[in-house]
This record gives sequence, structure tokens and C-alpha cells, in this order.
Amino acid sequence: MVFFTCNICGESVKKPAVEKHYQTRCRGKDKNVSCMDCLKDFYGEEYVAHIKCISEAQKYASQSQGFAAKEPRNKNAQKQESWMDIIRSILDSNEYNLTPAVRSAFQKLQSVDNVPRKKAKFENFVGNCMRMPRNQASQVWDILEKELNKMKEAKQADLARAKAEKIAEIQQKQKAEAEEEAPPKKKAKVEATEDAAAEETSNGVSSDFDWVAQLTKIVTKQEDGIFMEKLRKKLLKKYAKHLSVEELTEKQTKKFQKRFDKQLKLADSLQVDGDLVKIAS
Repeated sequence: MVFFTCNICGESVKKPAVEKHYQTRCRGKDKNVSCMDCLKDFYGEEYVAHIKCISEAQKYASQSQGFAAKEPRNKNAQKQESWMDIIRSILDSNEYNLTPAVRSAFQKLQSVDNVPRKKAKFENFVGNCMRMPRNQASQVWDILEKELNKMKEAKQADLARAKAEKIAEIQQKQKAEAEEEAPPKKKAKVEATEDAAAEETSNGVSSDFDWVAQLTKIVTKQEDGIFMEKLRKKLLKKYAKHLSVEELTEKQTKKFQKRFDKQLKLADSLQVDGDLVKIAS
């Protein structure tokens, strides 16, 4: 709790008792106090905003030696500070349309450090210490509770948003990692396809080359038929031209021979008579 020294009479006064002090002992005098810890002077109602001050450990710590005392963590003080934030938020808001009496009550609450945070205790406290009527105390509490619920909802929304952003960030990271791994696989698949096509071409087999149609075309031009070896040479030239090569490799040639024999047997439009190939009658 903050303590002040009255600069008029020199008496030490707790913050909640400053108002009473200037209504009794220093009545009629302008408020003029100084904080006992930080020695700062306050005039009029300035002292109301002075809620927390430095501790004695901080005050007497040797700053010249680079030492700063660690402020002890006080959970109750943190809760009380949050409570004070709610009161200040209400005073700064235009939402509640505070009457002069209610606004005055909230302003008085700012000068009190130990405001209860439960309804029954709060109403008893403001009734006994601040002489606030019961109906006004209930009205003040309802406003406090409404603002508190708003802050809780806002905090929950912030937490939910932060959680959603964290999940989205993780998913994005996982997606990026998956995409980094995907291209090599895709490339490998393409390369495998190209290798298969190359192997097919190297084997003398091509899905674009119509064996039966080409065989039939060559034989049709010969009314009396064509010798098989001559047919083989003619088709070999057409096939080499199809592959855009001048001469087939040894391996391609062997595969071509096998393919030629197979396709010749499968061609229903052709008839093989010994070494002679002609159109089937």
C-alpha cells in the first residue's frame, strides 16, 4: 500500500485516508502530499493515480554497482492491479452513461488499494468504508461485473486466436516441408517415365508407330506381293525415320526383328505364303 506524507502538517497518511485527512485535520487546505517511498510530490487529486511505488529493496539498492533488486512477485497485487484497470476502463468508457453519483463512486474506488473482488464483500466494504448506499453499491458492482466479463471474453478470444494462428503456422510449416520433399519424388516419377519411354524406344517398340498399318501399306503397293526380306528392309527404314535416327543400334535391330515377326503374324489383312507376303484374299 502507498503511504503519503502531508506537506502541510507532516503527518503520515495511508492512501485511502488522504481524503478523510483533508476533511478533518487539514480541512480547508489544498491537498499537497508526497510519497514516502519515491518522494514525489502530488497536488490536488494527482495522488489518486499513484497506485504502486518502488519497494524498499529497489530504493536502497546500489545502482552504481549495477545491482537492481528483483521485485518480489505478489499475485494479490497483480489481481488488484487488474481490478484497478477495470475501474479505469469504466471511467474512460462512454458505454455505461455513468451518473455523476456513480462516476464519483468509481473515482473514489481508484484511491483504494484493497477493493474486494466478491459481490457480498464489495457491497459491505463500500457501504462501511465509503458510506455508499446499498442500491448504489449494487449498481456499481453490476457495472464492474459486466466490464469484467467483457475483459474475460476478450482474453479468451485472444487466446483462441493465438491458438488458431499457432495451429495454422504448424500446418503451413508441415505443408512447406511436404512440398520440399514432393519435387524430388515428382522428378523421379517423370524421370522414370522418360526412362521407360527411352527403354521402349530402345527396344524398337513405340506406341506411336502403327506396325500393322505400315506393313499393310507397303504390301498393298505390290499387286503380286512382296518378299519378306524386302518388306523387312522397307519397314526398317520407315521405323528408323520414325525414331529420327539414320541407323538402329544392334540392340534396337534385334528388338525390331522380333517385333516385325510378331506383328506380321498378328496382321489379319496380310497373308504369308512361304517367303512372299501379300494381301489376304
